[in-house]
Amino acid sequence: MTISAIILTKNEVYNLKQCIGSLRWCQEIIVVDSGSTDGTIQLAESLGIKVFTNIQPPPFKISEQRNWALETCQLKSEWVFFLDADEIIPPNLATEIQCVCSASNQQYNAYELPARYLFWGKWLKLTQGYPNWHARLLKLGEVTFTGGVWEGFASNAKVGRINIPYDHYANSKGFGDWLERHDRYSSWDAQNVVEFLETGKASALGTERKLKLRLLAAKLWFLRPFIRFIQMYFLRLGFLEGITALIFCLLYAMYEFMTVVKIIELRRKKSGLAL
Repeated sequence: MTISAIILTKNEVYNLKQCIGSLRWCQEIIVVDSGSTDGTIQLAESLGIKVFTNIQPPPFKISEQRNWALETCQLKSEWVFFLDADEIIPPNLATEIQCVCSASNQQYNAYELPARYLFWGKWLKLTQGYPNWHARLLKLGEVTFTGGVWEGFASNAKVGRINIPYDHYANSKGFGDWLERHDRYSSWDAQNVVEFLETGKASALGTERKLKLRLLAAKLWFLRPFIRFIQMYFLRLGFLEGITALIFCLLYAMYEFMTVVKIIELRRKKSGLAL
């Protein structure tokens, strides 16, 4: 049993060393960079990590980057584990992944893992609806990704779950980085919703992951900021996690508002109306 780890990066010099350190149990670690200018590539190479570069035309799609890595990076291992640079694998999870991959009676060729979402040093367990499952571990040559910005395993995968979480420091580079990423996410999301409204095809929404929720969000697109805030802060009991959770929920309501504005703009453009 061998495991390759692939880290997707863009300007991650702040996070990368700690991420790589949590993956030293893997037989191979590779960085796939999207055009860093902050020394990320040089840092990775100084740590003995092989770096590949693939710069996509916008919008950046995680599923395509991961599939590119599977096809291009000349991987030597039986299993491939994907991690982002702002994520860390604790020792108990590393042990469990190795046990799963070395099991003689394999039922699955892909695994989802939950994340401990940390914001300003606090685990927002309720606010983020833990466990929230993410496609991360797969058998090389048998499974690929689909979905675009929010990736999932392709439909032919036999998916199991590992219950031990990894740590996700999604705000580690501050509000400016969060805003840049979610500006990109909202543009992609708005384009998909407009296509769905025009065609009625669920495939326009990208990934099959959480498809029922995405269909509802597309049909009720004008209510998305209110629905997201109510869901996270009240229905998930996020209010029990204090002011940090309130700020976090407001940020995601803002993201949904950005999506709504972009949907309106796209529809006005298609109708020949002024912005």
